[in-house]
Amino acid sequence: MEYFKDIERFVENKTVFCGIDVHREHWNLCFMCDGQVIEKIKMAVRFSQLLHHLNTKYKLAGRIRLVYEAGFSGFHLQRQLTASGYDCVITPPNRIPSYHDKVKTDKRDAQKLVQYFSGGLLKEVFIPPLSYESDRQILRLRHDYQKKLTRVKTQIKSFLFLRGIQKPDNLCSYWSKKYVTWLSGLEFEYTGFFMTLSSYLAEYKFYRLQLANLTRQLRSLSRRDAYNRQFQLLTTCPGIGLITAMTFLLELSDIVRFPSAEHFSSYLGLTPSQYSSGTHVRLGHITREGNSHVRRVLVESAWTVIRYDPFLRAKYDRIRSKGTNGKKAIVAVARSLAVRLRRCLLDEAAYLATSC
Repeated sequence: MEYFKDIERFVENKTVFCGIDVHREHWNLCFMCDGQVIEKIKMAVRFSQLLHHLNTKYKLAGRIRLVYEAGFSGFHLQRQLTASGYDCVITPPNRIPSYHDKVKTDKRDAQKLVQYFSGGLLKEVFIPPLSYESDRQILRLRHDYQKKLTRVKTQIKSFLFLRGIQKPDNLCSYWSKKYVTWLSGLEFEYTGFFMTLSSYLAEYKFYRLQLANLTRQLRSLSRRDAYNRQFQLLTTCPGIGLITAMTFLLELSDIVRFPSAEHFSSYLGLTPSQYSSGTHVRLGHITREGNSHVRRVLVESAWTVIRYDPFLRAKYDRIRSKGTNGKKAIVAVARSLAVRLRRCLLDEAAYLATSC
């Protein structure tokens, strides 16, 4: 729908804003200029069609800025538009100002995006280099397989418990080679039970093999010139190994983009939420904003780090002494650990245990 008869003349030498509501089969676009909606259009997911529309109807515009929400569509559209000479940004959905409306449509979503964008109210998502995104995919695939491996282990244990089968006393630990061999040798009176366990074991062995291969890939990545120097700095911290260090590097890409430790902690979602009014100040749970992958590995590593870093251990004990449970205390330690690792990379210096 066009709201002006002669859009080309109206937008001449002006800045045009466009909000795109992205879906799998179509895009809803809303164009604004001088604070007015000038066009709403729905088109198929065809970049050539979008490019043709921009190059014809808005060819006289001084500048065209486009925005869409981060999500399943990734960065592909943004990279295509940028390569074609257009200014396109991606905004995080959870940072879009919200208002309670009884009516929600794709057209309204696109209009809301462009209105907030033209008013400078939207945050921008960092777009990593394609090489980093490719390497990061290996890391995330490994994490997916790790979760699936944990799931199939639970399924096998549940199956054994349901059948009343207990681990022999001579097997000291679960999931050792002897334990898996014992599982493979179990016999059942009925075929269905045997097929179920065999299927679980095949799935278990597959995920183990994939995890080993992906771990080797990550170790090979850590030796590349793009990562090796920073990887060596991060692993000088006791408790930071291959997975944590590579997660830190691949998920964050460029540590310099965080201007301060406060911004960095906020990005990781390790800062407390706050509900304050007047003289009443109440701090809540952590915000859980930003990158959950880095937050997860930092919290896991913090449990190990406090065994070797006396100052972080002292911080953990000090928080625990106030009656706070261990999980909350370790999150506070993870925040300090994150800030220290950031400083190691910025200063290109090895990790040192210093006062918090």
